[in-house]
Amino acid sequence: MALLILLSSPHPPAGATTLIVGLGLLTTPAQLAAMAAGVILLTVVGWLMNRLLGVPVPLWSAATGS
Repeated sequence: MALLILLSSPHPPAGATTLIVGLGLLTTPAQLAAMAAGVILLTVVGWLMNRLLGVPVPLWSAATGS
């Protein structure tokens, strides 16, 4: 993530988590919990990296209709 920010490169949309769950590759509650924990950890680290590198990302932003 830091490299993408330093190179001003966009991040491609993620779909792996949706596919893994949707295709039934996770079969136990423990596997789903591990996936959820990974998503949360990655989100927190990404938010912190953005803040540390000065990327203007709000903590929360309500969707506005135009």
